[in-house]
Amino acid sequence: MLNCQRLRGAVFLSAFLLIAGLVLESAARMFAFPAPVMGLALFAGLAAVAILVIAFIAALLPGSAERLAECRK
Repeated sequence: MLNCQRLRGAVFLSAFLLIAGLVLESAARMFAFPAPVMGLALFAGLAAVAILVIAFIAALLPGSAERLAECRK
C-alpha cells in the first residue's frame, strides 16, 4: 500500500539513483575501462525512471487518493 512515507521514499530513492548515475557516467569518462561503470550508470538511470513510474502508477490506483490526502495535513 502506498502512503506518504513510501511515496516520499520512492522519490528520494529515484533522485539518489539519478544523481548516482550522473556521477558514475562522469567518472566513467575519466577511467581507462569505462564499460562496466557506464553499465552501472545506465542501470541507475533506468532504475530511477522505473521507480518513479511505478510510484506514479501506484498513486493512480483506486484507494490511494484517500491515503495520500493525509500527506497534505
